[in-house]
Order: sequence, then structure tokens, then C-alpha cells
Amino acid sequence: MNQLVGYDNIIPLVAPADKTSNDTATPYMDLKGVNRAAFLVIFGNIDSGSTDTLTITVEGATDPAGTEAAVAFTYRQSGAVGANTWGAVTAGATTGFTVALTDDNKMYWIEVNPDAMAASDYRYIRLSVDPTVASQMANNLLAVVGLLDTKYKMTTFISATASASS
Repeated sequence: MNQLVGYDNIIPLVAPADKTSNDTATPYMDLKGVNRAAFLVIFGNIDSGSTDTLTITVEGATDPAGTEAAVAFTYRQSGAVGANTWGAVTAGATTGFTVALTDDNKMYWIEVNPDAMAASDYRYIRLSVDPTVASQMANNLLAVVGLLDTKYKMTTFISATASASS
């Protein structure tokens, strides 16, 4: 089954850009009234003067202005550009997972269980992409899309970003 079909609220969270040495955190997505939540992380060229890597984590928060905490999730890595392949679903620990320099021009499908977030009183989630040694990252072409499967289908969605819906 195509997992993307079930998501009806698609939110551009990080526009395609070269994030170079910056830690990048998306805006929060509000999980109120959501069955499923996902992120699609799209990498272009990743380059560093050394063996630096990127770490992807998902963070939950009770309030978008409050303190966030890393949460568990699942993810899959795409094959090479032009290939219609995806890796196996893998559990992502709260410490996140590593994206190597050889993983450029690939995508990551990341899913978060809203029920598990609610059990921890986390209504908001965001994605964080952080280079291990920020000063040495030469290129980090990145875009992030948020996807929500809402419980109540609408023609016009209520804003799902925390700044507008808190």
C-alpha cells in the first residue's frame, strides 16, 4: 500500500536550501485531531571536508514554546535517485539516526505515532537535523515536508503549525 495516499494535510516545513553548517529544526506540527504523522526529508548534495555526519531526531513538546524532548519513531531510506526502492522500516531511537556523506540525493520517510506522543503528553512534534561538527559541513542541501492524516477530512485545513494553532 502506498503510505503517502492516506495523508491529506501536506505542510512545507523547510524550503529546499543549503543548510551548510546549521542545525535545522522544523516548525512544530500540531497533532490535535491526527491519526498519523510523518516527515519526508529530502537531501541533495551532502559534503564535508572530513567524515562528518548528520543526525536526525524527532522531538515532542507539550507546548510549542516549552522544552522539547527526543522521541522514538520509525524511518525508511530511499534508494538512489531514479530507483523505485525503499529500505526496510527501522526503529529510530530517541538518539536519532545518522545520515552519512554517502547518503546524499536520498530521501527519508519518518513516521511518528500520535497515540504514543499523547501518552507522553506531547501534542507537538518537530524534526531536527544536526551536523556532528557544524563548522566542517560544506554542503547540506535539505528540504522537509510534514504530512498529517487528519481524523476529520476538510476542504480547507486548520493550520497544523504550532505558531498558528497553539
